[in-house]
Amino acid sequence: MADSLAVTTRNPHRRQLVIATVALATASFSHGLTMPLLSLVLDRQGVDETLIGLNTGAYFIAVFAVAPVASRLLRARGPALLMLASILATAALLALLRAFPDVWLWFPLRFALGMASSFLWIAGEAWVNHAAAETHRGRIIAIFGVVVSAGFAMGPAILSMTGTAGWTPFLVTIALLLVAAAVLAGALGASPKLTGTTEPLARYVLLAPVAMFGYFVFAAGDTLLLTFLPLYAVGAGLAEADAIRLITVLAIGGMALQYPIGWLADRVDNYAVVAVLGVLLLAGSAALPWALPLPAVGIVFMFLYGGALGALYTMSLVLLGRRFKGAALSASSAMLAVMFCAGAFIWPSVGGAAMERFGAEAMPVTLIVAYALFLAVVVGAWRRGSSS
Repeated sequence: MADSLAVTTRNPHRRQLVIATVALATASFSHGLTMPLLSLVLDRQGVDETLIGLNTGAYFIAVFAVAPVASRLLRARGPALLMLASILATAALLALLRAFPDVWLWFPLRFALGMASSFLWIAGEAWVNHAAAETHRGRIIAIFGVVVSAGFAMGPAILSMTGTAGWTPFLVTIALLLVAAAVLAGALGASPKLTGTTEPLARYVLLAPVAMFGYFVFAAGDTLLLTFLPLYAVGAGLAEADAIRLITVLAIGGMALQYPIGWLADRVDNYAVVAVLGVLLLAGSAALPWALPLPAVGIVFMFLYGGALGALYTMSLVLLGRRFKGAALSASSAMLAVMFCAGAFIWPSVGGAAMERFGAEAMPVTLIVAYALFLAVVVGAWRRGSSS
């Protein structure tokens, strides 16, 4: 252990990677625990589903207020201080949410919580990408993705042990956030300088279309499946418990296959990797109606599907880190957050409306359309010669 600490101290970039990853894993845990917790609290009060959904939406809409100023703050203050302030604000807001459990008061509180979370993710992802060595970027981002995904998965697991009533789940989350804050407070001197010039945020969609739309499609597919896959699987003939289990398999696949894809990204053309992922996801979506009714096949299928989808997250960050440095990296990371929230909000809404109008079979069609659009972006970028 002492030798490991000595190596970390001698390698400032490795130390930065560890600090940023630990902080974001804790934030991911907080997100994974509080999202279902807050919805369950409102449901217990008799709040209808539409209002709960709108209240949750206030969290995601906040990114549009944060993104334009995030790059300037990162340049002025550095990622560590911005992440520290965001984590402390998150802890304070969670205490206020528990102290004042009123749906109307929660709208501004959850908007503020979304702002804090957006600052935290933009700063953390920019920091990890900045500190990652170019020759190992794919593997480093993959490890980061696995740790953060594990943090998110732990949230509901801990919630099942603490229950949803009273202060306990809130205090557990706040305590872990304060631990992450202490880690960041001791690392303010290690925070890098993200200097240089930036472009208007929307321009980064044109400068790095594959990374941006890869993130959009990852958010779209992930959120759509988390929301509707159990319903679709039950309609396909699976028992409810087996349908819910597919979500767990999807998440495990997303974690297990990220590192092999990251290893591959350090050795072959990255645009070829994302093109193959897009083709696999498109073909997998088309095969959903045939794969899911077969229990053993369905489990293996969703494991591989989750791996390809999770790898799209990894590859989007890798492409961004290869394309931009310094302040441009911070600004493009802010735009990446906007694309994530847009994908998480727009595509599940489209999918839900399509399923209501045409039935459950519209879900894989909605996914196919998303991945087909992404492949069109990849081909267009490749033809313009923007591949690395």
